[in-house]
Amino acid sequence: MFDEKGYDNATVSDIVTKAGVAQGTFYLYFDSKKGVVIELARKPMADMMVRIQRVLSGDESFEEILRQFVRTGFEVGHENPDLCRLMHMGSERTEAQKELETESEVMQMARGMFQRAIDAGDMIPMDSAVAADMFRVIVSGAMQLAFATDPPPASRQEIGRTTEEIVVRAFVARRT
Repeated sequence: MFDEKGYDNATVSDIVTKAGVAQGTFYLYFDSKKGVVIELARKPMADMMVRIQRVLSGDESFEEILRQFVRTGFEVGHENPDLCRLMHMGSERTEAQKELETESEVMQMARGMFQRAIDAGDMIPMDSAVAADMFRVIVSGAMQLAFATDPPPASRQEIGRTTEEIVVRAFVARRT
């Protein structure tokens, strides 16, 4: 229903009609349509978390970790294109997306990753929370281009590669 009407125009009545359930049943499980989106996003976010934890537990350089973080986001988006499109609808971004992005375990992991890189001298010194938020904005914008723009300005692969280069140049400290 979100794909058909868009998040803002889809109503709970539309959702329950499409699902073939009573509106009261809907409210047994969800407080609002925002709750539906949050629930739909839980599994892909958990999957992304597991994949990123594997990268962070290895011996990769900070640059490679950033690249893998971006690749993982695009892989999860590719595996869940409809949800990704819903989550990255630009000015129509849902409150659910904002809540998931800012409070997610993935964002907490990113903050820690940036702080460790700053402490090790692998990253330009800055506030790690601001860096994580900027990273999220860059990647989210790239995901919007790749999944929610019709037609996208380039292939998803090219948008992903360009995003990798942007984040590496923005955050990795170049040693002389």
